[in-house]
Amino acid sequence: MTQLTTHERIINLICNDVAVGLSADEVSNESSLFDDLSLDSIQLVELFTKLEAEFSIELDDDDLDFQYFASINSLAGFVDTMVAAGNGDGS
Repeated sequence: MTQLTTHERIINLICNDVAVGLSADEVSNESSLFDDLSLDSIQLVELFTKLEAEFSIELDDDDLDFQYFASINSLAGFVDTMVAAGNGDGS
């Protein structure tokens, strides 16, 4: 079984749990969470919670910075940084 990348795991979370009905084929690493995927503030909070569970990381309100949630790329970079900092196990 191939291990999914951080980008793929985030896209799966968005398509399966946050923006149900959105196809992974419609999402690229450059997709803007707000402009391209039309996530609203409630979906953003839901994604925040799903990221904690998926990557075994603990986030606080200070981490809810829109620069991290601008695109799939920026979000994956942020998550990878949190995991590398020992804030999660990434699995």
